[in-house]
Amino acid sequence: MRRNLLMMFNDLKESGSESDWPYLLGDTMHKTLLERFKGFPSPWRQYCKTGRLSDFRNHDRIILSEAPDLLKVGVDGVYQDAKFSDRRYRLKADTYGRTFTVGRRAIINDDLDGILAMPKMFGRASIRSLVKTILEMLSGAYNAYDGSALFAVAHGNYGDTALANTAAGMAAVAAGMAAIEGATDPDTDEPLGLTAKYILTGTTLGQISEQLVKSAQILPTSTNGGGTYNSVGRLTPLIDPLVDSQLSSTAWFILADPADAPTIEVGFLDGKEEPDLLVSKPEMKSLAGGNEDPYGYEFDELKYKVRWDWGVQLGYYQSVYRGKE
Repeated sequence: MRRNLLMMFNDLKESGSESDWPYLLGDTMHKTLLERFKGFPSPWRQYCKTGRLSDFRNHDRIILSEAPDLLKVGVDGVYQDAKFSDRRYRLKADTYGRTFTVGRRAIINDDLDGILAMPKMFGRASIRSLVKTILEMLSGAYNAYDGSALFAVAHGNYGDTALANTAAGMAAVAAGMAAIEGATDPDTDEPLGLTAKYILTGTTLGQISEQLVKSAQILPTSTNGGGTYNSVGRLTPLIDPLVDSQLSSTAWFILADPADAPTIEVGFLDGKEEPDLLVSKPEMKSLAGGNEDPYGYEFDELKYKVRWDWGVQLGYYQSVYRGKE
């Protein structure tokens, strides 16, 4: 790896293109950043909806009320017109980023391990920053589209039972699934027809959620009697390591498919779902002649910027259920 970087610099020197160093090096660094970015172990894409934002202004997402039932048409052939109400939530992109520098000596010394460590870390930091914001939405501190807190008594979407690989734990998960699948439109009281799809936990409860979902039956706490057959096995366990640190090690959620009713939407400026890595232009030119010097004037360094534009907002409250934390 170190030899490859040295060969790259030697090729540039021979071609007389020293001012291209930061760009070629940046291309390698960006690939490294994206590799670690894509490898971060978060399942957020499975339970969040993603969308495209054309600018930094607020973008309305309209939620229409359910359509009313069909009515029998009389002999006069007159149809009654349906009336709809609508609500909305607003999604807005902001810019998130950091800068970091690579010193001239590190490049000349061919310290590739040290140079590539920075974009690796920023690859992790980029996705971590997004997931933390997503989980903050699941904390219950923000209002849903109806103006009430995400987990409110009127929503009926939270419980007080801890997750456990027991009959009681299975009953709690089943109750969460029933809450989602029985959820109704707040304006018409008609059922939304949702299906519970995921159970989301942190790493502490990850094994329990997998056992609970995959077990053929859940044994009772008593030694008497048989087990209770699993009624929650169609859920897909999702384990996010940041749930433990950002919410609670005992937090668990049931979620519907975001394609049907997104609990959370993530919008990306121009649909760009990966961060950019930019490098500053050369600032110096040798008075002795030759190419532009690629390093900064004051500190002999290359300056890079990680930049990413996105926004996160709550959508439907009916598509999520929170268990006891």
